[in-house]
Amino acid sequence: MIRLEEYIAKRKAEDHLNEFDMGQKLSNIKKSIDYIFEYFDNYLPLEGAENHSAEENERFNKYAKALRAYSPELCNLFLTIYDETGHQVNKTIQKYCDNTSEFLLAFEDSDFRTISYNCYAELIKKRPCLKDETERLYQFIKEYHAVVTKREYEYFGFPQISERITAWLNDTYIKYNVNLAAAIQKYLLDEFDNNVDMWPPGSKIKSNDPYNVPPYEYNYKKRKNLFNINSYYSKFGNKPFLKGKKKNLEILMMFTWLGEKDEYFRNYLAEFKEY
Repeated sequence: MIRLEEYIAKRKAEDHLNEFDMGQKLSNIKKSIDYIFEYFDNYLPLEGAENHSAEENERFNKYAKALRAYSPELCNLFLTIYDETGHQVNKTIQKYCDNTSEFLLAFEDSDFRTISYNCYAELIKKRPCLKDETERLYQFIKEYHAVVTKREYEYFGFPQISERITAWLNDTYIKYNVNLAAAIQKYLLDEFDNNVDMWPPGSKIKSNDPYNVPPYEYNYKKRKNLFNINSYYSKFGNKPFLKGKKKNLEILMMFTWLGEKDEYFRNYLAEFKEY
C-alpha cells in the first residue's frame, strides 16, 4: 500500500499533469482534488483493508470532503497528518484564528505572516506535526480567512444602516477582502460583551437578569468611549479601511449591539445625518 502523496505523484505521472502550466491551472486543481478522493474512495478500500477498517475509511472520506474548499497541497498535508496521527490539525489552526482579534481584519501578506508565526509558536508543542510547515501554515491561514470572509458575506450580507456606511462596508470587502460587519460582531459578542474589564468607567449597570454572568449590563447610553472604541481604534485604526472612519466604526458597533429596529439606535443615527 502506498501513501497519499505517493498516490498523487503516481496519478500525476499517469495523466502527464504539469502543475507549472498556468494555462491549465483550473484543470490541474480539479484533477489534484480528484486524486485525493480517488485515494480515499477507491484505492484505500481495496489496497488498505488490512490496515484501515470501513469505519476509518468513512472518516477519511468525510474529512477529505470537509477540506474541499482548500488547495490540493493543503488537503494533502492535512490528510497525511490525519492518516498518521488521527489529528484534524486544520481545526486546531482554525480555533486559534477564530480567537485572534486581528484575524478578520487581516488583508496584507504581513498580517497573515504575523498571525502564522504566532500560531506556530503557540501550537508547535501541542502539534509537533506542524514542524517545518510554516509556509503551508501561512497559506492555510490566508485561505481560511478567504473562506470565512466569503461565507459570512454570503450568509448575512451587509446591514443596511445608511447609504454611506453600507458603501464603506462594500468597498472594504471588494478592495481588501475584509468583512467589517463580521469583524465587529465578533469583537462585540466574543470579546467586549464577555469582558467587563474592557467596559469604559461608569458604563456598568446592575442586570435585572438573574442568569447574567457577570451580573451586569453594558450602558450603551453613556456615549463616552462607546464599546471601548478608543482602544480598538488605537490598535487597528491605521488600517486603510478604518483610517479616518472612527465615527463610521462607532455607528456600526451601535447598530450591531442594538439592531436597526431599536428606537434608541434610530434616534442615535438621526443625530449623524451626514453618515
